[in-house]
Amino acid sequence: MSRAPTACLIEPRALRDEMVRGDLPLIIDARGPAAYAQGHIAGAVNFSTYDHFALDTRPEGLAAFTQGMAARYLGTGISNLRPVVVYEDETGMRAAREAWILQFLGHRGVRMLHGGFSAWRAAGCEVSGQPADEWTVSFLVQERPEIVIGCDEIAGRLNERGLTLLDVRDEHEHAGRDRTVCCTRRGRIPGSVRIEWTEFLEGGRFREPEAIRGLLEERGIDTDAEIVPYCHRGARSANTYYALQHAGLTRVRNYIGSWHEWSSRSELPIEQG
Repeated sequence: MSRAPTACLIEPRALRDEMVRGDLPLIIDARGPAAYAQGHIAGAVNFSTYDHFALDTRPEGLAAFTQGMAARYLGTGISNLRPVVVYEDETGMRAAREAWILQFLGHRGVRMLHGGFSAWRAAGCEVSGQPADEWTVSFLVQERPEIVIGCDEIAGRLNERGLTLLDVRDEHEHAGRDRTVCCTRRGRIPGSVRIEWTEFLEGGRFREPEAIRGLLEERGIDTDAEIVPYCHRGARSANTYYALQHAGLTRVRNYIGSWHEWSSRSELPIEQG
């Protein structure tokens, strides 16, 4: 059965067709410089904010994070006045986090390349070794609070029946057995349900919507409730945010501060084991 494409995704041949028609989205390659140098989509900008954490998701801290990210995009020539497609090797966490941050800042035309650069090459699309052209741009921030949630709201709603906290980290992180150097405390947000982010993927792409919904229901998650994915820095959770959108769920917000922020605030409760 054929399906309408998910708004947050674009398939390789569809992107190639847009480029052939002269519809030129700004393409962001979120991989490292070495991978970019070995080959990339023609015109792609090599850029990532993956290593810039959201350290404080209270209102003032989130506002500062927003302005800082907007300045980084503008300094690299990325505009919210031009459609954007983000990719990495597959449908991964780096591209998802980049797309989510741009969407949060108010960009209305952000998509991820479904399957990433691997799918682009497998589809026989052109690969370039040349750097991107420079563009003169502007960036107008229009925050979208409906797609983010802060630590204070989560703390105030712990154990609320209508809210599911979805821990998408691995089992060691969830149990507090990991060795994450930058976190002063280890464990999970109380009441979290764990589904590792990779379980929503298959062959470098999101699983079919029915399979994603089935996985949630199998783990006892009400797909009509509000779902908040979190991880360590908001990247794996951003990937899950788009996986849930792909499955048709609309009541989803990403906790961009994730465990890195939660663990740093000693007044916030944790669970272990």
